[in-house]
Amino acid sequence: MGDDLTKHISSAVLAAFLLGSGAAKADPSFGFGLTYVFGGDWAVGVRVFHEDEPESAVLALGADYKFGSGSFRPTVGAAYLDEDYYIDFSLGYDIKGQALDYGFGFGAAFETETPAGATSPTPGPTSDPTGDGDSGCVLARGLAVVCD
Repeated sequence: MGDDLTKHISSAVLAAFLLGSGAAKADPSFGFGLTYVFGGDWAVGVRVFHEDEPESAVLALGADYKFGSGSFRPTVGAAYLDEDYYIDFSLGYDIKGQALDYGFGFGAAFETETPAGATSPTPGPTSDPTGDGDSGCVLARGLAVVCD
């Protein structure tokens, strides 16, 4: 029975990798975080998310190291990805214990897109009190408007 379960898990991971490879042509993002594994264990791990769009639900592949059992845990799951953090729910396989488990995790996210509205505003036109077309203001090093 253990060999059948291992084959099924290996097949599922391979299928997720192959199906996810098409989505990986979009820009993936990455995460590093902490996971509570139901049953009383904690794990630290890395995640690869299929998309880098912040404030969205994404698919996640990852690997954890479980502190309590001293085991590695490959994972697949769903996550909410924000600009600089993620929250995920994962299904993992405890290699040492040869058992499936579930976890809830959070951590830092990297390589995410900057939201469209988060660009720095460009200085707008300044008022021209004299009406001669010269407001006396200049753009200093592209960062700020300086007026005489």
